[in-house]
Amino acid sequence: MENIWFLQLATEKMEKADLYYSELKNNNWTQAKNLSELNTYQWESQPSISADGRMLFFASERDGGIGNSDIYVSFRNENGNWSKPVLLDTTINTKMAETSPFIHPDGKTLYFCSNGHYGVGGFDIFVSRMDENGKWSKPQNLGFPINTTKNEIGLVVSSSGKKAYITSSREGGYGLSDIYVFDLPQSVQASNVSFIKGKIIDEKGNPLAAKCEIIDLKQNKVIYSTISDTTDGSFIVGLTTENEYGLYVTKKGFLFHTENIKINEIYTYHNSYNKEIKLKRIELGTSIVLPNIFFDTDSFRLKTNSFAELDKIVDFLNQHQNIKIEISGHTDNSGSEAYNKQLSEKRAKAVYTYLIQKNINQSQLTFIGYGSTRPIASNETTEGKAMNRRTELKIIQQ
Repeated sequence: MENIWFLQLATEKMEKADLYYSELKNNNWTQAKNLSELNTYQWESQPSISADGRMLFFASERDGGIGNSDIYVSFRNENGNWSKPVLLDTTINTKMAETSPFIHPDGKTLYFCSNGHYGVGGFDIFVSRMDENGKWSKPQNLGFPINTTKNEIGLVVSSSGKKAYITSSREGGYGLSDIYVFDLPQSVQASNVSFIKGKIIDEKGNPLAAKCEIIDLKQNKVIYSTISDTTDGSFIVGLTTENEYGLYVTKKGFLFHTENIKINEIYTYHNSYNKEIKLKRIELGTSIVLPNIFFDTDSFRLKTNSFAELDKIVDFLNQHQNIKIEISGHTDNSGSEAYNKQLSEKRAKAVYTYLIQKNINQSQLTFIGYGSTRPIASNETTEGKAMNRRTELKIIQQ
């Protein structure tokens, strides 16, 4: 999760509201700042930011909309700047009013309130899901008894996707509007999300503020990017459980670090998957395992989900053109040593060839196959064999 808090502030007569933000730095929240690039002289309210910090949804009554109030989204670029707000199309927005957007931590399930879509009465709560092309599905009414003939607004869903909170003016409450909590029906729940907490340190255990990226290996697409906390080196991210990810950590003066992340169970915010990452300084002889380079069994053909890892090596070498690296291939002890050495060398050469094709100078590269002669785990177990089948990067010249 980004260490940023978005809020709205309104005038005394509620005639206008603007979006503001505050950042958590050194365990303290900064003074709230006006998000002037997104605000107008009219009403902007009810912000909801995606877990990766890249999408900010909000409601606005600005000119140029479709109805009385509409839902917009703004995208944050690599420099931290927000794009011009984009009006969601008529799949979401109607000629009436759409308010209270809430984007779930899965990054694709949007809950919102509307009195323009067909509903039970008044403002109802709807859900829509974004596909891989950024298109929204037809909104689904959450139905009775969640929605009533009164107004249901301001929905918030827990990270588990199973519990929700709303404000409703329905009969039987204590006041004009009351807060209710309920279990969401499975048909309108978001995808399962697990939380990963990390801590970035140097080899002496000192915390580091480093860039952390989560990449969807299948799509070779960055889905989350943040800087670990300057005080304790920590970060947290929510990930859906159906994908395989690469975690990449970079900081000037250090060799990049990479992890392969497969989540096989649900980790909550309070019971998260924890990972401590120790960055190595760029020094002669420093080496790292590259866990996101994949080959089929007995093959030296690179699989497409290796490209994210390979492109990180390209970035590193372009930024450090005085450095020379050795790419080494390793196998377990299955098969003859002659075969293993040949296979490991072909795999190392496949990585070398990819880097050359990406315009890396040959003077920065060499490759070698060690076969099964340098195990890092026992070959007596399936897990140990898997660890021994690996590709490594080593600095051999500075």
